[in-house]
Amino acid sequence: MKVSEYIAVVNGNRDAKMVSKHYSAAAGVRLPLERASKLIPSLPKGINLWIDGGIDALHRTTSMSPSYVNHIKGFDQGQALLQDGLAGNCSKTTVSRFVKSILGSCASLEPKWISIPQIPFDTAKPAGRKKLNKRFIETTSEWQTNNPRSEKYMLPVILYQADAANAKMKWRNDIIKYIEWARNNCHVDGIWVVNSALDDERGSQPNQALRFPGIIALHEELRDTIPKNIRIVAGPYWAMNLVLWARRLVDNPVIGIATGFQYYIPGGETRAPADRVVISPLLRRVKVTDDLRAWLQKSDKTLASVATPASTIGGMGSSFAHAASDFGTLSRQIGRLRGEVAHEYVAAFYRAWLERIEKIAPPMRALSLRQEFSEANVVGAILNDLPKGNQARQAGKLALQFMLSCL
Repeated sequence: MKVSEYIAVVNGNRDAKMVSKHYSAAAGVRLPLERASKLIPSLPKGINLWIDGGIDALHRTTSMSPSYVNHIKGFDQGQALLQDGLAGNCSKTTVSRFVKSILGSCASLEPKWISIPQIPFDTAKPAGRKKLNKRFIETTSEWQTNNPRSEKYMLPVILYQADAANAKMKWRNDIIKYIEWARNNCHVDGIWVVNSALDDERGSQPNQALRFPGIIALHEELRDTIPKNIRIVAGPYWAMNLVLWARRLVDNPVIGIATGFQYYIPGGETRAPADRVVISPLLRRVKVTDDLRAWLQKSDKTLASVATPASTIGGMGSSFAHAASDFGTLSRQIGRLRGEVAHEYVAAFYRAWLERIEKIAPPMRALSLRQEFSEANVVGAILNDLPKGNQARQAGKLALQFMLSCL
């Protein structure tokens, strides 16, 4: 089987089963160390593993769940890191013993990739975090020297504020400088960049005007700075990861599995996700609400009314016809699209979307993706607002924002 370019995030049993069913061609799967040994047997045999120790959970301090407190305490000097880590008050010996314990546990699972311990970048409280992150780098380097192995090492660059990447240029430059410092003081094979506060499905004006351009600018600087032999990955997001991939600013998009299209720092209490389905002609997810069926039926009629051979709206007659058919089919199926059935629906769509992009020659992917979003925007522009409960109620708004980010 041909290996695809995406990397899937697996957090639980449902995700592992979804990978086997829909994403077995993934370039790899990212697993939390806390649950990895239980999840690996459910994954396709031979799939590349990326084990993450979940150290970014230290960011949460008092809001950490009891299970994650126990996870961290299970490592040598874990209690000390919980108490004094973020203040930067742990000695190098304490951090070294902690890192040795974490990395040893990750390596015991024989992964292809191991996350270098790092906590999120926080523009509001940078000093103690930066000191701790540097100690993580230095002690990881010592561990690598003393434990020569075949695993590769992924450097996490986790941004905590939604506006972090579009903050004043100095902050973005500081991120680049830190990555360069880390590379010079530790063996780094890949860099994983994600903004944990960025919900790219929200459709907000700050996303369009500041956050998307900021993420793109950061990745452009990274691509210009980082040697080609170092892998750059980004996500999970709903579509910004695909935009970055299509623009060849990252080598691999990191994807959610039916849900989880935003990165959540581990250690918090988990909540059941709302039921969502994909409206394919709009390239977006929507909440399954009591009003959705009526909205889909009305949209079907609106699209059918303009889907004529004589249609002159941007030459979109056939696109409107296909969209009308998709809306009609979805309106008939919506009653059963709840829970796991809805998740399957999203997973199947997203896999097909990834495959569609991957079949295109890399130099043409950004242009092709832009055209997809352009058509979705035109379709959405003639429809009424989505039912309440959707953050971006204007049907074509998300497609417009992603379209503007493609080139």
